[in-house]
Amino acid sequence: MNSSKNNWIKYSVVVSEEFVEPVVQMFSRFLYGNVIIEKEGDPEDGIINESIVSGYIPKNKNSEELEKNLNSGLSLFSGVFDLSDLKITEISSEIWEKQKFDPIIIEDVAILPFKDQINNFKDYIWVIIEPSMAFGTGHHPTTKMCISLIKKYLVKDKEIIDLGCGSGILGLVALKIGAKSCFSIDVEEESVRASIKNANDSDLSNKIRIEKQDLLKSIDIDFNPDLVIANLNSFLFRDGLINISDIVLPEKKIIASGILIENLDEIESIFDSYNFKIIERCKSGDWAAIVAQKKDA
Repeated sequence: MNSSKNNWIKYSVVVSEEFVEPVVQMFSRFLYGNVIIEKEGDPEDGIINESIVSGYIPKNKNSEELEKNLNSGLSLFSGVFDLSDLKITEISSEIWEKQKFDPIIIEDVAILPFKDQINNFKDYIWVIIEPSMAFGTGHHPTTKMCISLIKKYLVKDKEIIDLGCGSGILGLVALKIGAKSCFSIDVEEESVRASIKNANDSDLSNKIRIEKQDLLKSIDIDFNPDLVIANLNSFLFRDGLINISDIVLPEKKIIASGILIENLDEIESIFDSYNFKIIERCKSGDWAAIVAQKKDA
């Protein structure tokens, strides 16, 4: 059965690569975590001249004010650089999610779209991440970099937090690798619901707590995480690091990703202003991830 409550409204604009970041910032301000960047080919192959910045909301949400805000922002940008008109498309989640999705293998981690594939990947660290319109399917290079860094820096049997969890993928992988427990937060109800389902499907619901929180306002936790995972974007690091920094104890680390390479120096400078030192940086195509450690006070 296909009803409007299962459909999504997709907002898209085509923009040159060098001006992706301000459009992502503006979309993120109104669409939070449900913003993706689409490119032709594999982003790891190199820089591509044009990108499609897209964001999604459920169809049953009031979109009139949102469309007004998006068009106002794009109108201001058009006076500075070239970009397309806002394209608005209705897409059925049921049709999208019934496409063929292959497992994603990252080193010895298998991200499986469906539970019936588990038997074929018993020798892997596996999690179930059901394909969803809001979160993509895990192919993005920021996800791959984060998983590699989690494997390197996670201390087993310790408590972690995943900020802006989306589908829950990074916290779930960390639990499979050996984290004692994970607290995941996201500002979107849809993300919370998806993360809960994926945790249940991955047999991890007893080790993870998932809540709706807005990290730009505050981060409410009742423990001291050993590792913070934050696959966000530059806008959220600029405006949210003041709250993120408060939950990172001295000598503890944060894996921060979702940073466009052109903004890396700026974001590292912001981390430095909050008493972090950068101990590793990774790059993949247009994207960067860093590992930062809180200095002693």
